[in-house]
Amino acid sequence: MKKVLLITYYFDPGNAVATPRVMSWANEFHQYGIELTVVTRHFKGDEWHWLDFIKETTEPVKVIKNERFSVHYLPYQSGKPALANRNKLYSKFYHLKTFLEGHFNTEINAYKAFGNYCRELLRNNPHDLILVSAPPHNLVRLASELGKEFDLPYVVDFRDIWNNLLTGKVEMNMRGRISNFIEEKFIGKWLNGASMVTTVSEALIEQVKRIYNGKCIELTNGYEMKLFSQVSNTNPPSDRFVFASIGTIYPIQNISIMIDGLKIFYDKLRDKSKFEVKFIGLGAIESVAHQVTSELESFKPLVTQKLSRKEVLRHYNDSHVLFIPAWSNHKGIYSTKIFEYIGSGRKILVAPGDNDVIDNLVRKSGRGYIANSAEEFASSLNEIYNLWLNGNYKVEQPAEWEQFYSREKQAGLLANEILEIAR
Repeated sequence: MKKVLLITYYFDPGNAVATPRVMSWANEFHQYGIELTVVTRHFKGDEWHWLDFIKETTEPVKVIKNERFSVHYLPYQSGKPALANRNKLYSKFYHLKTFLEGHFNTEINAYKAFGNYCRELLRNNPHDLILVSAPPHNLVRLASELGKEFDLPYVVDFRDIWNNLLTGKVEMNMRGRISNFIEEKFIGKWLNGASMVTTVSEALIEQVKRIYNGKCIELTNGYEMKLFSQVSNTNPPSDRFVFASIGTIYPIQNISIMIDGLKIFYDKLRDKSKFEVKFIGLGAIESVAHQVTSELESFKPLVTQKLSRKEVLRHYNDSHVLFIPAWSNHKGIYSTKIFEYIGSGRKILVAPGDNDVIDNLVRKSGRGYIANSAEEFASSLNEIYNLWLNGNYKVEQPAEWEQFYSREKQAGLLANEILEIAR
């Protein structure tokens, strides 16, 4: 057995979009001969907003072991001076000073919160490799330091790039360009000793390779095959037709095609009582939720905050068509939801398309419709609705190539790479 230390800010029961990615590693690595130890922070599982995820806690260390992994839950204190919370001028000075020193993401200071504990853990319990999940990007710094101190290989996984949407043609102002230069300088230095870097798409690999010369592979997000096999084996309701969006929609995403297209479709619908609209998790961003509820008021849409995994799966079961607005102005941006949509076996309606990775994925699935205008949206939705109305709607099991995008398969890819490095 190879012993791997995974350092991650997000882990069960934290209700974050990042959690399923690291949980898949925790649940699958033991099958490949990896003994996994996880260092993370305490979460309660009722986190819905950003402030919930950065909330400090003094809950003492708790260690839990099972047949798949062991996890060390730590208290979390950001280390931010109290004066920085009270005085705006000092707060600006503090954040500028720490940023220039290479201390990034100080609102999630996992570097400070986890560092000493990880050092003590490695002294008393030697490991073969260190794996970190970023952001926060200060964990890349921690991995670099621990790798040198304990002469261990380390692997860095980027769920998001340091400049977030850098893959698109985003015009940065002078401040943004300077910030990006400083971040890349430090992160490139920390990656210098890394044995491998993984990230979620080929487009992000291109960005990483600008500052890192080592091995870099794509490790996409995905869907939990074990969970979604239940969804793809469940037929949606026959007494009503359900249009749903499941997961967060960000203000930068274009939802005007969806809104206008729904109105066109709805106006021509004979029996409006059988049409149901759901936006699950949309309430996490109030501005988007307000736009949808106000513009689609006559639809009486169901709009929820973030829900538990169990509740989300129930809404997948009840849906006939799943909506996603692709990142049309950016290259290589998947989202977690597109893989879950694939795993659900439901019809998928993309609007607008991205003429890139999402369009390619849904076209290949044979269950996807891409609309770049309200009229195309209404026409596609009407086609799916008529399949249901005429009794021809079918849930389709994910094909073998689609199963490659399961969390289980992606975790296996990472496990095999780790074993090659740690042998």
